[in-house]
Amino acid sequence: MKKRYPQTGIFDLFGLLGRLIGALIRRRNLGETFVAWLRHLTKRYQSPNLILNLLVRKILLVSGQDLSIHVLAGPPSSRHYVEGTLKKKAMTFLAPHALTISHDEQWQTLRSYNEQVLGAGAPHVHRQAFLAHVRRAFARPAVNIDEIRQRMGQVMLAVVFGEGNAPDHLIDDIQTLFAEVSPRTAFLGSKKTGQRDAFQRVLQDLWRTGAGADQPSLLALAHAVEPQVEAPYRQEEILVQQIPHWMFTFTNSGSDLLDRSLAMITARPESLQRVRQEIAAAGPLDQAETIDKLSYLAACILETGRLYPPVTQTVHRAATQDEFNGVDIPAGTELLQLFPLTNRDTSLDALANHFHPERWLDPDDAVHRNYPNLFLSGARACPGQDLILFIDKAALAILIQNQTFQPKSALLSSDPLPFSFPAK
Repeated sequence: MKKRYPQTGIFDLFGLLGRLIGALIRRRNLGETFVAWLRHLTKRYQSPNLILNLLVRKILLVSGQDLSIHVLAGPPSSRHYVEGTLKKKAMTFLAPHALTISHDEQWQTLRSYNEQVLGAGAPHVHRQAFLAHVRRAFARPAVNIDEIRQRMGQVMLAVVFGEGNAPDHLIDDIQTLFAEVSPRTAFLGSKKTGQRDAFQRVLQDLWRTGAGADQPSLLALAHAVEPQVEAPYRQEEILVQQIPHWMFTFTNSGSDLLDRSLAMITARPESLQRVRQEIAAAGPLDQAETIDKLSYLAACILETGRLYPPVTQTVHRAATQDEFNGVDIPAGTELLQLFPLTNRDTSLDALANHFHPERWLDPDDAVHRNYPNLFLSGARACPGQDLILFIDKAALAILIQNQTFQPKSALLSSDPLPFSFPAK
């Protein structure tokens, strides 16, 4: 008989219900309560990977590092692991041909396309021009997440479409529509199909008119790369549907990471002083090469992302039967990786709840093995991570050089840190 991962039972669900009721009464964070329940289960069943029997659905929780790396190592494939069912249904509402819900030949083709446009694995060819957009957007103080998100939206319009080509309402549109990419939409549909259709028409018009073709922009690069895209994927509909993810990275995950990194740095006088010293020594902030030198600032961003990941989970599905370390994973199994759980595992890392950016400066530090999934890992690593880290570094350097800050929250000033990022 094949070995299987342990499976939770009905009394575990009762335990979760009791925890959630207690959290509501005490006004505690429900996400933290859920993760604490999962951590309790992994200890109870003595396995970092276990099947969560939620009655209506069974999901394999993947919190073991080895299995996580195994799942993400290869490209999405119908012979291995593909996108999760609910993830595909939810994302189909906005972009049914998005890279994140593709597999096999389509994924390979669109992955190469996205990598070339976004400059994966190397300094972006247009980063000097992009830096100018960041400097203009963040020349004035930004004091809260709403202002940061709006400024990042301005950067997004210029970077993606070229300066002055796209309407400002796309900043709000992309946030509204990506909020619909959720399990609720997967089950019940969305009432915002009209807004989605109007949004898609704007993107199609910008694509067809060649917006930003004479400017250093992602859309110009997309048109330049288009002839290299193999049939049958060299279609306007498919290529245009890659754009929403480029846009959303700026206004959502990129903005959250920027805001939280700024809060962490300014809450720690020693970190703020070191960042200011690094900025002063690096050179003029109007040069992309200066931004590239800000290694400690980059480490602060990575450490903040580990502690407070702007993207909290990823889901996959076993397209075929698999076996890992002698344990069977049946075909059709849905898998959940929850980063707040894996990024705060004190059994793996005694400083998991501490802000310690120096660890990222040492290529031999265990942090690189313990936390490979800040931007996912393996073949599925985010193709835009280098670009958004450059944008966030530049914005942080400009803000820190030009502004005086009061700490966002006293909760961030000392270790161990709270599980949830403070609301105020």
